[in-house]
Amino acid sequence: MKTLASLFLSLICFSAFAQESDSTRIRKSVNSYGLVEKSLELKSRPRIKNGSAEVFLHNKLVATGLYKDNERVGRWRFFNGDSLSQIYNYSRKKIEYNVPDTTLAYSIDSLNQGDKVIYPVKIGSMNDLYWYLASTARIPDELKQINGEYQLTFVLSINKFGKITKFDVGFNLNNISKSYELLDQAKRYQDFDFVPAIVNNMAVNSQMILKGRATIGY
Repeated sequence: MKTLASLFLSLICFSAFAQESDSTRIRKSVNSYGLVEKSLELKSRPRIKNGSAEVFLHNKLVATGLYKDNERVGRWRFFNGDSLSQIYNYSRKKIEYNVPDTTLAYSIDSLNQGDKVIYPVKIGSMNDLYWYLASTARIPDELKQINGEYQLTFVLSINKFGKITKFDVGFNLNNISKSYELLDQAKRYQDFDFVPAIVNNMAVNSQMILKGRATIGY
């Protein structure tokens, strides 16, 4: 039990963000949907991240970790509120701890009975992905005058390299339905990385399905 307790503590702890010094400074960057990163860089090597980093979404801490020469290295810890939700080791390219999101569904083509399946997992918190979808999706013009609470479905196509290749959005209310492909000319979805689906030890293409509600009118 003592060993297990020690392991658990090692999972949930994380190092404090380092302070800037005579040789380092903190650089702040913001992406187009509100993710803010504060990272250390050497003054002698501007715009090259080296050292501790913290990531925030709407002033809430969502990730901590380390950079080396502009690349994420070692264990990054991701948070959902005050709780640890995932540890991803960028050096080993492996998820070491993850709290499953039980609201998600998945689809993989050509599965056979007896296949060994591991479904895709987003690297990091789902919160920034949900925020991206909420801020990017638009109500179809033909539904704007039909009031009601719609079932909302996002279908993310994820390739075997762990990248999103396509978004589909669906609205459904009784016999009223409308689906469309969500297009983002800036391709901000490339910010998101996934551990791809694995079937019989081989990475494959898959779909991740997110469900929600959208109220029109009222």
